[in-house]
Amino acid sequence: MRITTSRRRLASTIAVTTGLGVLLSGFGAGAASAAEPFTDDQLAYDYPSNAEYDYVPIMDQFSWLVTDRADIIALNDSQTVDINTSATPEQVERAIVDQYDDMSVSMADGLGENLGAIYTEARLAGELPKIDALLAKSGGLVGYYSSSNPSKNYFDYDRPYIRFPELLQYRDKEGGDAWDSTSGAYPSGHTSQAYWQGTSLSMMLPELAPQILARTSEAGNNRIVMAAHYPLDVMSGRMMGQHIVERRMSDPAFRELFAEAEAELRGVLEAGCGAALADCIEADTPYLSEDDALALYEQRMSYDFPQIAPAGEAVTIPANAESLLITSHPDLTPEQRRQVLELTALDSGYPLDEGAEGSWQRLNLAAAMAAQVEVDADGNISLVDAGAEQPEPSTPGTAEPTVTPAPTVAPTATTEPTASATAAPTASATTTPSVSATSTTAPVAGGGNADNGSDALATTGAENVGAGILAAFALLGTGLTALVVRKRSAKTNS
Repeated sequence: MRITTSRRRLASTIAVTTGLGVLLSGFGAGAASAAEPFTDDQLAYDYPSNAEYDYVPIMDQFSWLVTDRADIIALNDSQTVDINTSATPEQVERAIVDQYDDMSVSMADGLGENLGAIYTEARLAGELPKIDALLAKSGGLVGYYSSSNPSKNYFDYDRPYIRFPELLQYRDKEGGDAWDSTSGAYPSGHTSQAYWQGTSLSMMLPELAPQILARTSEAGNNRIVMAAHYPLDVMSGRMMGQHIVERRMSDPAFRELFAEAEAELRGVLEAGCGAALADCIEADTPYLSEDDALALYEQRMSYDFPQIAPAGEAVTIPANAESLLITSHPDLTPEQRRQVLELTALDSGYPLDEGAEGSWQRLNLAAAMAAQVEVDADGNISLVDAGAEQPEPSTPGTAEPTVTPAPTVAPTATTEPTASATAAPTASATTTPSVSATSTTAPVAGGGNADNGSDALATTGAENVGAGILAAFALLGTGLTALVVRKRSAKTNS
């Protein structure tokens, strides 16, 4: 038997390459400032995964819930009222930030206090052009061809503030338009965007996947705090957002962009921190401890709805979903990654469990990415105690999935993006609303007709100074010596 590479060891291994890259490219943060964006040819290339896609089949159980399960819809409503009206001032403030800002930046605290600040400063300074190109709210290539509007139009379900505004608390900034949209509630477009952004970040930083995905789940929950959506909208938004990333990661050509952006991101974080990334994570204050992050993420997968179908049923892993584990479990084969998804999946029977294209609702990506596994002589996978000592693995085959098959139904065509669509954000557009500036006076619900939100980015951390030459040598030395497997001590949220 053998055990696959731990996330700590994986980070240390990558640190060797990253440290050498920093040395060769000009030392420290100065090199990050000169980061090269994708070429025009890379941005304009017709990637197979650009094909427009019909996401209705992955979330189509909703129609049956509306017509046949009035009890679940009533619980969907009551949970919305409870979450909206019981939100604390801090939750409201954070919900307003996620409402209007670029969540690929406002969710930076999922990386940890220090790394999140380094990441935010680098995004605002234009030092992460490849991350901008892939993940920016406006024009980010990962989700550029995947609007939630066709699905919203198909299900045509009114938002909470249209159905029962008298039961809700209006949450918004002064002069905001949080209750203006008349587009459908199901699925949540903001949540879908948060999940293609957050899932992408978690794949580039698999050591922090539970925390990044827990923060992503907060962004989804914030849509309920704002009374713009119901829990079922948020659950389906998660499903859609992660399917979007799967389609990109199942495209070998597009996966090359991910690899370049990942190297850019890790290099900037290590240069700003002044050490190997594994050591930076070890020393940082996390968004949540790993155990708390995993528990919170799992709770928001089902929002405590009752099981309405038998428990204990086998999960149907959607086609190519194993591509979401390429970076967290690089030593495994595609079939073995599918086994990890099966072993970590949520139990059966919750609302939205099984769509026509498998069960995206049950895929617990945070648990799957965090899982340490054992492979027997026949190549079968089992989960192991994360606290056990980890021996060096041997490397099995690593064939990757093929491009996602072409969709059968396509939404409205979208104009090809250009490099200008992902220009770096500016610091002047990052004012975070304070609680005192929030508005509780509700406008006429549905006063507009589109999904709304500023393109401004949130500032989520203090400035950090690059470590220069010392940082580069620290990266190299630490990376070369950090291949010994160590268990990262659990941290608690402060």
